[in-house]
Amino acid sequence: MKFIHLSDLHFHRKTKDNAGAVKVLKYVKETYPEHNLIVTGDIVDDGHEKQYKNAQKALKPFLGRVFISPGNHDFGALGNLYSRERAERFDEFLSAPLQQGGAFSGDGTPVVNVVKSDTDKVMLIALDTNLETSSAFDFACGAVGEEQMAALDTILRESASLGMTKILFFHHHPFVHNDPFMELQDALELMRTIYNRVDVVLFGHKHISGKLENVNGIRYVLASDNSPGKNFARELTVENGITSVDDIRII
Repeated sequence: MKFIHLSDLHFHRKTKDNAGAVKVLKYVKETYPEHNLIVTGDIVDDGHEKQYKNAQKALKPFLGRVFISPGNHDFGALGNLYSRERAERFDEFLSAPLQQGGAFSGDGTPVVNVVKSDTDKVMLIALDTNLETSSAFDFACGAVGEEQMAALDTILRESASLGMTKILFFHHHPFVHNDPFMELQDALELMRTIYNRVDVVLFGHKHISGKLENVNGIRYVLASDNSPGKNFARELTVENGITSVDDIRII
């Protein structure tokens, strides 16, 4: 079973401004027809309805094998100011049509999907790490929040004996600290919650690619670049419970 990790597609209103994102998704669709796709937020640029419609059109061909989480640009103008209306659009135009099996706009629980092959079961856990704020001075910071953190803890506890590979994904970078523009404010608590309980952690946000192995009891911790215009992305392979990571072409 294989997964491709993309992030920060930033769909705009005008078709010409989406050429990079559309080219990447078209290449992935044609070249990796059996791969699952995980997109860790900032799918659109500021939550405008037209942007969501453009993103939906580009992602709909992956129906049944695409899994998403929201980023700060999905839920707010300029990625700074949270908007309930824009957050609800994420569910209306992406979560529901792409059959994510749950909502992100304010329900306080992770969205969980299970993907099966002949030999493996993979639990995909998507978090909303957007900080619900009315102040632009929080900039692009994020937070998991107490309610979602508690729900995540319950999911990991109840699924511990099921023998599934667990992939946790979200938008904000968990290793950015003391940065008023970018940090995930409760990152340390998140790391305590998931310690030795998930196999892979995926995120985006900083537009910088990164790969860590065997950190915090987690086999792989992977940061995605902003995917449009980039040549490579990471491929995760789960086979008989063994997970490996490789770089693959996406354009």
